[in-house]
Amino acid sequence: MESVMERSQTPNPSSAVPPIGQLLVVGEYIMPQDLEFALEHQKFCKNRIGEILVRMGALDRKDLDTVLRTQKYLISR
Repeated sequence: MESVMERSQTPNPSSAVPPIGQLLVVGEYIMPQDLEFALEHQKFCKNRIGEILVRMGALDRKDLDTVLRTQKYLISR
């Protein structure tokens, strides 16, 4: 099975902006295993990764908002 970091380092030709999960791990807001769990859970519930992480208690809402603002900034550059 491919690890989170391997998946998150796979180039995405449609965008140079990293996915939110990668930003959260690299920024040390969450642990890689938290992201793994959330990605597995997402297959069944279809919720957004950030929402899953907040609900499971791995991430504070304000930290999610901070990283989402960063991601939005990166997209707009």
